[in-house]
Amino acid sequence: MNRSFFYGAAAAAGVVMLIPGVAVALGRAGQPLARATARTGAVAVREFRKAAAEVYEHMEDLAAEFEAEVARPPEDAEPAAERDIHVAEAEAASGDD
Repeated sequence: MNRSFFYGAAAAAGVVMLIPGVAVALGRAGQPLARATARTGAVAVREFRKAAAEVYEHMEDLAAEFEAEVARPPEDAEPAAERDIHVAEAEAASGDD
């Protein structure tokens, strides 16, 4: 057999034996990173909820203003009864019966 095959097999066996130790070391080193990531995510969610609540409040205000505008008659419009009287007077004056 070729020498390079034995070197490759020995290197592979060494790596396989090191995997558990490396995995534990990476796990321990990764805990602070995982905690920081979780903390950042929690802060981001809290801030997003605050922003969403503000947007919701603004939308409610806009909807209430719109409903109030729709409910009241325009300021320059005269009441229907007066408008009918003016129309009847105008028809009578023009003689269009």
